[in-house]
Amino acid sequence: MRFLIAGSTGVIGSALFDRLRGEGHEVMRLVRPQTEEGAEGIPWDPPDHLDSSLLGGFDGVVSLAGRSIGQRRWSDEEKRLLWESRVDTTRLLAEALADAEPRPRVLVNASAVGFYGDGGDAVLTEGSPKGEGFLADLVAAWEAATEPATSAGVRVAMTRSGIVLSPDGGALGRLLAPFGPKWLSPYRWGLGGPVAGGRMYWSWISLDDELAAMRHLLIESDLGGPVNLVAPNPVTNREFIKAVGRALRRPAVMPIPGFVLEIVLGRELADALVLQGQRAVPARLEGDGFEFADTDLDEAMAKAFK
Repeated sequence: MRFLIAGSTGVIGSALFDRLRGEGHEVMRLVRPQTEEGAEGIPWDPPDHLDSSLLGGFDGVVSLAGRSIGQRRWSDEEKRLLWESRVDTTRLLAEALADAEPRPRVLVNASAVGFYGDGGDAVLTEGSPKGEGFLADLVAAWEAATEPATSAGVRVAMTRSGIVLSPDGGALGRLLAPFGPKWLSPYRWGLGGPVAGGRMYWSWISLDDELAAMRHLLIESDLGGPVNLVAPNPVTNREFIKAVGRALRRPAVMPIPGFVLEIVLGRELADALVLQGQRAVPARLEGDGFEFADTDLDEAMAKAFK
């Protein structure tokens, strides 16, 4: 089969590229010549230009493109750039896929459990309502931007991912190194612990299951619409941090007040990324017959830190 990946240089995108290639599929990248000099693939210049005539004949497309949500404080300019890199870029891709001939069968478009806002203790399925705040608004608009592809008959699966267990990037990487360099991580020095009381729920998924779920949606499934990509057992921040400590073989008992994260990240980003929680479950994925390989947090965390 032939697949195309946008955002193929990140932690998830590069791993998915290698996995699909390793299975014998033909996999190509969407590349930005101005920022990915020498990279091979189909050129595009989001959010402004993508030649739809180059997109015909792919069986499936995966979009993981977008500016990192948690790397910079949310100034007004940063919010604008996040919106442009996710909403406008997704719309560009969806419109190009709608005009492609022949069109791909499926678009797997990255999304996030941040759609639900601060869910408290409520169990969140794909039918749960949208939450409040900038991140929830961003995710909702990001998902809505796929509409041109849906209207053209492309099946669109929107993967609302939780914390992907990889120390090399994403939410877990930011948590472990809130000050930048990994060696400054309080958790690696045994100086970290639960954040702001640790009662908020965090939904997580191993990198292997994240890739397997995306493959399932590309090849084996007929699911469209939102799909929670999270392990079946969300845990509290306190439980999650204890698992981090066990994986690093460091104590993780020194509480970190919420205001510390607000100082480091800025209040709005700290709330959305760390202090608010979502107790999301993979209702549609499990109902579709997907079987998780990693459901034990300690085992999954140990694997991530090998």
